[in-house]
Amino acid sequence: MNQTLIKWKLKEVMARYDIKAGDLANELNLSANSVSNLRKAKTMPRLDGHSLNNLCNALNRLAHDLDRQITPFDLIDYTQDSDTSASSENPNSSSKSSALSQGRKSSAIDAENQACLTAA
Repeated sequence: MNQTLIKWKLKEVMARYDIKAGDLANELNLSANSVSNLRKAKTMPRLDGHSLNNLCNALNRLAHDLDRQITPFDLIDYTQDSDTSASSENPNSSSKSSALSQGRKSSAIDAENQACLTAA
């Protein structure tokens, strides 16, 4: 069973607080393309603490009708893997190799986003 365990919810947070992608790009000194990649990500991108803090601070500055501070917890949704015991018994399972393959594909985008957000 191949399911996303950590879902990235930047797109939902931006919609909830009426934050425009162009405004976030300007606030973080990022290209519109970088913000678009962050918004479209289905799983959490690899961001260090400093970059995640910059992102949350920018979201809080731009948010409309903010009822409470936006935190990293608002940006992710965790679902526990119901098949943990089965996958840990068989390390050569196809879902594990599929996850590794997906991880390699997203690492290039993650590196680009990390570099852009760290510079902000």
